[in-house]
Amino acid sequence: MPLYRFKALLPDGSVVEDEGIYENSMQLFNELKAEGALLLEYTEKRTILPKVFSGRVKRKEIAEFLHQLSITLKSGIPLISALEDLEPEIKNKALKKVVRNIRLSLRRGATVREAFERTGIFSGIVLSLIQIGEESGTLDRTFEEASQHLYRIDEIISQTKRSLIYPSFVLLAMAGAFAFWMFYVLPQILKVFKEMNIKLPTPTILLMKTVDFFLNIKFILPIIFVGAIVLFVFLYRHPKTQATIERFLLKTPILGRVKRISFLAFFFEHFSLLLSAGLDLRRILYLLKSAFPNRYYQKIVQSMEEGITGGETIADTLRKHEVFRPIDIRMVAVGERTGRLETQMKMLSTFYYDEVKNLMDQLTKILEPVILTISGIIFLLIIIALIGPVYELISQIGKSY
Repeated sequence: MPLYRFKALLPDGSVVEDEGIYENSMQLFNELKAEGALLLEYTEKRTILPKVFSGRVKRKEIAEFLHQLSITLKSGIPLISALEDLEPEIKNKALKKVVRNIRLSLRRGATVREAFERTGIFSGIVLSLIQIGEESGTLDRTFEEASQHLYRIDEIISQTKRSLIYPSFVLLAMAGAFAFWMFYVLPQILKVFKEMNIKLPTPTILLMKTVDFFLNIKFILPIIFVGAIVLFVFLYRHPKTQATIERFLLKTPILGRVKRISFLAFFFEHFSLLLSAGLDLRRILYLLKSAFPNRYYQKIVQSMEEGITGGETIADTLRKHEVFRPIDIRMVAVGERTGRLETQMKMLSTFYYDEVKNLMDQLTKILEPVILTISGIIFLLIIIALIGPVYELISQIGKSY
C-alpha cells in the first residue's frame, strides 16, 4: 500500500501534518472524516529502491514486538496505549514507523487486522491469527501464538544458514587451492618434466592434458561459472521451471534431505498453528499455499485442496506426494479417525522442529569428511601423476652411473 503525506484540519481548528499507509486517497479522506477532520492536501510518497533505503524489519524483531504486545495486553492496557508505550523503545526506525502507522490507523477507525495489514510486513498467517483474536476478544493470546510461531520459523531458517556457512567456506577454500595448483604450480612443474626428455607415465600425460585444458579456458571459465549460476537462479525462480528444479534438488543426497526436513517443519508448523486457531480447512490450505513462495510446494497444497474438495481425507492427499514420510501419513490418518488431528499435527510440528535442529548440528559432521575425502582423492591423483616422472628420472640417473 502507498504511503501518503497529508495536511488535515482538525475539529478544534488547528492544522496537522501527518503521514500514513492507505489503499487509496479515498480511504484517507473517509478515515479523517470519521474522526471529524478535513483533508486539505495530500501527496503520495514515492521512493527509489524503497526496500534498500527505507530499512528492513527482521522476522525476529516482529516476533519480539508481538510478544511485547501480548504481555502488555494481558496486563489490561488497551492496544493503542500499548502501541504508544512500545513505540519509543523500538530502535529499528522502520519498525518504529510501522508501529506508528498501526497506531494512527487504529485511531482513525481501522480494524486491528486492517491496521496491521496496511504495513505490508505481516504474513497472511499472522494476520489471520490477529483477526481471530480481534473477533474472539483474545488478542493477547493470538499475539503470543503469532510471536512464538515467528520465533520457531526464524530459528529454523537461522540454523539452516549457520550450518551451511562452514561447508561453503571449506568448499571455497578447496576451490581456491585447486585453482592455485592448476593455474600456477602444476604448469611450472609439468614444464620441467617436458624439458627433461624422459618417458612420461600415463597419469602424468593425463594431468598435462587436464592442465592444458584449464589453461586454454582460463578466461572463459569465470564466464561459464557466473553464467551457470545466473542460469540456475533464473530457472529456479521462473514459474515454469521452478517446480522441476525443486523436485530435482529434493533428490540430491545431502541438500535434498535438508530441504525436505525444512519443508516438513514449515508445513506442520503452519498447519498445526492454523488448526489450533480454529480456522476451517479451506482457509488453512489457502494460507498454506500463500506461505510457500516455491511453486512445487504450492502445487502440493493445491493438490491437497483439490483432493479434499473431492472427498478425500488429508492423509489420502499427503500419500500422493513423496516428500511426506509414511509416519507423517500414518499420524495424520490416526488424528483424522480419532478426532485428534490438531494434537497429531502439533506432535509432527515439534518432531520436525527438533529434527531440523539435530540435522543442522550434524550437517557439518556429515559434510566435512565428504569434502575432505573428495579433495584428498583429487590431490592424491595429482601427487601420483607427479611422482611418476620423478621416479623415472631417478631410474635413468641410476643407470647412467
